[in-house]
Amino acid sequence: MHTVEAVRQMRYIHVDGDAVFTLGSIGVEKTMKVVLGCHALERTGSWPSKSALSCWGHDIEMLSSQLQKAIAEGLAQTTAPGYAQQLAEWLRENSTIPLVFATLARYGRSGRFHHLDILATDEPGEFDQPSEYWERVEQHVQQSVPEFSSVPFHDSAALDDYRRRLREYIAEDLEAWWFCVHRLGVQGAFGDLGKKIGGEIWVPGRPPPQRLKGELR
Repeated sequence: MHTVEAVRQMRYIHVDGDAVFTLGSIGVEKTMKVVLGCHALERTGSWPSKSALSCWGHDIEMLSSQLQKAIAEGLAQTTAPGYAQQLAEWLRENSTIPLVFATLARYGRSGRFHHLDILATDEPGEFDQPSEYWERVEQHVQQSVPEFSSVPFHDSAALDDYRRRLREYIAEDLEAWWFCVHRLGVQGAFGDLGKKIGGEIWVPGRPPPQRLKGELR
């Protein structure tokens, strides 16, 4: 959840990006692995072995795909299948979150060493800069959400406000992702232990995300 607030507060990607991506890549990865572990425990009766956990690696995109499969397998055992289906559909159909996860996956794989490698070798890094992945997230929102289609480049105050609203929009999508995983856990999609873990994912007393208002019944 700290990642959501970090995205909201980010002003300049080349200044704040490392802090945001560190929080995001670690927090999202650990959340996915714990939830997938609960799912495996429910299905097999044992927690994944150390070697299995190691094979999962740091690829958040792959973990997200595994999470989608776990959700699909667990929907039938939820306490309110219709509600759980709506949560699963939001996760499956959202188009911004996969780009956010691509950014975090890139950073988790080698982004932390990107700038150090450049300093050590005086040569461009092997991979694209993590910031370029984030720019794709923002470009997607600009192209898909009408209120962000026009960028006020010639008004610095308006541009600052635009960037704030743009990142608020992305943060709300990420917050909604966390809420959906939380509710699916509580609903039993990841088994009995997953119900307890699901309750820990969301801050007690925190209201549901604005993004999901009107979408869940």
